[in-house]
Amino acid sequence: MSPPPLKRLRDPPPPYSVLDLPRLLRIFDEADYEYRQYHVDDFYRRLHKAKYPSLDDFDFHSFPKTFIDLVKANFVTSTSSVASVHDSSDGMTTKLLVSLHDGHRVESVIMRHDTGRQTLCVSSQVGCKMGCTFCATGTMGIIGDLSAGEILEQLVHANRLLEEPIRNVVFMGMGEPLNNYLNVKAAVEGMHNTKQFGLGHGHVTVSTVGVTPLIRRLTREMPHVNLALSLHAPTQELRSAIVPAAKAYKIEG
Repeated sequence: MSPPPLKRLRDPPPPYSVLDLPRLLRIFDEADYEYRQYHVDDFYRRLHKAKYPSLDDFDFHSFPKTFIDLVKANFVTSTSSVASVHDSSDGMTTKLLVSLHDGHRVESVIMRHDTGRQTLCVSSQVGCKMGCTFCATGTMGIIGDLSAGEILEQLVHANRLLEEPIRNVVFMGMGEPLNNYLNVKAAVEGMHNTKQFGLGHGHVTVSTVGVTPLIRRLTREMPHVNLALSLHAPTQELRSAIVPAAKAYKIEG
């Protein structure tokens, strides 16, 4: 198998992840298809209830022919696959190595709590440009963003391993989520969408090293998302030494 390309394409080639709702609607608009919202809502509701089978196995009964043709011609249920699963010795965490369509890989981690609650830590990028000296991902540099669908597919992969679905998600995996803002926002909307994953308000947390302008935007556009600010050091001087981005985004006035 040939190694993956050094950089990811900004816009991935088809077939696309059907979990990427904004792209689905763009495909409909580009085809001048006047879809009805209740067909879109019913499609995602039934897809989620069926636990995301292959589109060849999905029951498209009652959907318009044009709807079916456009979905099948442009989308697949999952563009990624689970390359490996590793459980911790105490059984409290499960690491998933997820292989993307272009050969790159990202990690997701299921975290179990004594209360029975389960949280999924998801990745938002391949690599990261923030350059934190203590982070293995930061030393990779940025290779590319994940699409909204690729982020949501991590949730699908995790749910397939569990008896009870994930009800909490944290963006604390590979990448700086705010540097992939639009795709992260679309993924969060899918997580909250009652026709898709239906996670409650306050059950999604986005962690950032402090991209200040986008923090302000997030609080305006995603008010139901928790924000975790990773300071990593008590002073600006020490923080700048281990988090290069801190030189631009200071914690002190």
